[in-house]
Amino acid sequence: MAHAPSTVPLNFVVFGEMGVGKSSLINLVAGKTVAKSSSGLKSCTLDSTEYGITLSTPQLNVRLFDTVGLNSVTMSDKSYLDALVKAHKLIASLQNQGGVHGLLFCIKGGNRILESTQQNYRLFHEFLCEEKVPLALVITNLENEGNMDDWWTNNRDDIKEYGIAPVAQVCITTVRGLGNAYEAKYEESRKKVCNMLATLGRGDACSVDISWLARMCKKLQQLFIPGKALRQSRQKMLQTLTKRCKLPKQDAMQLLQRIESNEN
Repeated sequence: MAHAPSTVPLNFVVFGEMGVGKSSLINLVAGKTVAKSSSGLKSCTLDSTEYGITLSTPQLNVRLFDTVGLNSVTMSDKSYLDALVKAHKLIASLQNQGGVHGLLFCIKGGNRILESTQQNYRLFHEFLCEEKVPLALVITNLENEGNMDDWWTNNRDDIKEYGIAPVAQVCITTVRGLGNAYEAKYEESRKKVCNMLATLGRGDACSVDISWLARMCKKLQQLFIPGKALRQSRQKMLQTLTKRCKLPKQDAMQLLQRIESNEN
């Protein structure tokens, strides 16, 4: 298949927990401040912001979609159901904008891998994108490492053990530091990330089947919802599917019936 020319925007979705440096990563790619850190008040949503960036070296037009992190995943929380719908809308909207060229999963060097980290990975890579979209791991906060790439050498077995399987990874810093103390590592990091985007962009954009919702709800029910809680939240889920997802009521009811039948 023919690859998209460099003038065609390449779409990348940036995700990860709050505070891992997603906005700083976007600023690193842009070479200037274009994204502000997300407010803690929105830490339970998956609102996204689009940033169009033109790179000269390598020559690329990219669109980075910055999502606000989910630090706690619980299907009994209305905010999570809302986040689910917003994430779906983002992926669905990209279907008509060239597809998705890659997922950029940000984690912070020095932090332990938590359950919420794994669930963020599952939500985007496994559920929303059905494991069809290449995922790159971006490890931030490594400015104090002698060699930033040593982090991956020392931790890749642990990452694999947690079921996180990137096609590429970059170990970086997103800060220049006081008095530009980390300027060399900052420039090294920017080059790494831009080259990674170029590599991911050489492949064809991935189209994800946006009828994933029924399959995803079944999987989420298995992971997060005990049977009793599922029945209690049935009306809430029905309202979400009909009002937010715009599903006909009959289709929404059939979907919930399928979830419940899967439980038995």
